[in-house]
This record gives sequence, C-alpha cells and structure tokens, in this order.
Amino acid sequence: MTWKDIEAERGEMVALIVSGSVEQHGPHLPTGTDLYIAMGIADRIASLPEAGDIAARLVLLPPFFHTYAKESDGWRGTLNLDGNTLTLVARDIIKGLFRQGIKRAVLLNGHLESYSFLLEGIELATEGCGDVQVISVNWWDFIGDGLIGELFADRWPGWVAEHAALTETSIMLALHPELVREELAEAGFIPQPLPYKIFPQPQEVRPPSGMYAPAEGASAEIGERLISEVLRNLVPIIRERFR
Repeated sequence: MTWKDIEAERGEMVALIVSGSVEQHGPHLPTGTDLYIAMGIADRIASLPEAGDIAARLVLLPPFFHTYAKESDGWRGTLNLDGNTLTLVARDIIKGLFRQGIKRAVLLNGHLESYSFLLEGIELATEGCGDVQVISVNWWDFIGDGLIGELFADRWPGWVAEHAALTETSIMLALHPELVREELAEAGFIPQPLPYKIFPQPQEVRPPSGMYAPAEGASAEIGERLISEVLRNLVPIIRERFR
C-alpha cells in the first residue's frame, strides 16, 4: 500500500501485527518457525469465508521478527531483543498507528516468552487514549483441551514443553512442509524440568537437540486440524470486537 492508500482506508482499517521470534527450533525446524506459524494463521484468517467483511479490513503490518527468546541463547541461530526494547518497540508501533488515525489492531503472537513484554507495550500505547482498541492473542490459547486429548492422548507434554514438538511440527508440516526435515526430528535426551528458574541457565537443563518433548506422531493432517480450531475460535472474536 502507498501512503495514499492508507490515508483513504485508515478509518475502517484493522491493523494485523504478527509477532514471532528468530530462535532455534530443534534440528528439524527453521529458526523462523514461530513467525511462519503466526503468519500462516494470519493468511488463513484473511482468506476464510466466515471472516466476511472483516477480512477486507485487515491490513498486515511488517511482522515483529526479533523479539525475546533468551532461554534459547545456548543454541546457534537465536537472536534477541531485550525485554525492555521489545516493550518500547511494541509501544511505538502501536502509538504510530493511533497517531495516523488507525485505531483498531490485532496482535497475533507466536512466541510465549515475548508475550508479557508485548502486553506491556500495548498497555503503554493505549494509556490515556480514547477511542482505540487492541486485541492481543496467542494462537495456542484457542486450542481446546478436548482436541488436544483427541489428537495426542498420553503423548501430550503440556504447552510449556511444546517447543519444536507435536503442535509446532504438525502446523509447519501443514503450512511449509518443504522447510521441515522430518528425518532429523529426533529429540534425544530430554532432561527433567526444574520447578524453578536459575540464571545463568545451567547446561544440564538444556536438551542437546533443543527439543523439550518428542515430535513423533506429528503430521500435516494434525496441523490442519489445529489451525482450523484456532480460526474457528478466533475469527468470531475479531468480527465481534471490530464490527
């Protein structure tokens, strides 16, 4: 879009901001996995017939590539912003939207560690503003326990361990199978998680593969069902909030 396009449409526009990370995702997934997944879901929102008029009003901003992923600093390929930097980036981008009359935004997040900093940035941007509204979501929050139980049963490790494992590998197989090296999806030794955090992170709590749970059983079919579940629950919320 040119600035003239934005000027003409800003009153009805809903800005869609996608946030991911550049972070190791095991030996079989690319470092951009969090971003690929969130971008793929964003694309599906815009093409979903049930999205109706809201799809025509969604405008995808350049995504947040580099965020906060410091628990993966022990592996090559991870790049970070400090938490305070990320908070200020989110604040400034969203305030920039408000400044030019774009008063509605959706932040679609694909990386858990970043979320609290993004929320703080949104809080700072909206503070003292009048008629503005920002929806902030993690895609996994729209996947119900019933579907997880049906798909994974006793193989489910919990969301905290779901890094480069069943859900992310399945969704990447659905969205970008050419980027998944299935033959390398071997978790190997997985250490027992500690019931507390310790800094600097000791080597003994880091799985050598970078995977905190196995990915065996992941498939494109499962990925499609997970994406469909997210869209089924998320799209009505966007439509209702920005009607």
